[in-house]
Amino acid sequence: MYKTIDIIQYFKDKGQPLIDALLVFVIGWYLAKLLLYIIIRMIKKSSVDPIVVSFIKSILDIIFKVLVIVTTIAQLGVNTTSLVTVLATGGAAIVLGLKDSMTGVVSGIIILFTKPFTKGDIIEVKNYIGKIERIELLYTFLLTFDNKLVVIPNNELASSTFVNYSHEDIRRVDMTLQVHYDSDVEKVKRIVMDVIESHELSLKEPEPYVRVSEYQDHAIAINLRVWTKTDDYYLLKDDLIELIKEEFDRNGVVIPYQQLDVHIMKD
Repeated sequence: MYKTIDIIQYFKDKGQPLIDALLVFVIGWYLAKLLLYIIIRMIKKSSVDPIVVSFIKSILDIIFKVLVIVTTIAQLGVNTTSLVTVLATGGAAIVLGLKDSMTGVVSGIIILFTKPFTKGDIIEVKNYIGKIERIELLYTFLLTFDNKLVVIPNNELASSTFVNYSHEDIRRVDMTLQVHYDSDVEKVKRIVMDVIESHELSLKEPEPYVRVSEYQDHAIAINLRVWTKTDDYYLLKDDLIELIKEEFDRNGVVIPYQQLDVHIMKD
């Protein structure tokens, strides 16, 4: 009877805190997920970029889980003050050891909140042109037009110069055409302008521009500038290249090519 009472007392002294800690962990874990879901749902109702939402979700998820674990350990009677001190010291050591990675994290945060580009934007960086797939803590993922995934460290991206082709709603197509010196320049300009004005993707405002830009060694250079919606840029450019060539052939306009005449002299 005495041993039975000792076992019960031991269970009350040692087992009950363990059960309480288990309950705190299970309930806390569930509440953390529920709170995270509510916060993210509220954020999504605003105009926050989806990439920023994903970033905030990952950070809050880590914070909530750490709080649940620390609370659970405190329920077991462990001095959490010492634990927090150890965690802080260990965290500082990790930060110093991974300072390059932390620079990438800070750069990722800067990119996410300053928004020089967002998901789906087309940018050019380090001789790569492609669409932004996603931005993570350390890396930005760029998908090129030939389906290559380019992984760029955020610290390099934040400190380099890049071009965002999707920032504005409209974009200008610039082309240089070359015609033979025997060509009627006014006729050529009229043909080019007719092709531009008849294309449904070219904008009337700002007005298209077609003018002679240079007299080259073997050809007359004509500049073409026409505005279109950013999403239609590449389609319009490719169409103009094809359609102008067809109209030149139809109207007898010659596109010159460089050639070398070799004369053989005999004694």
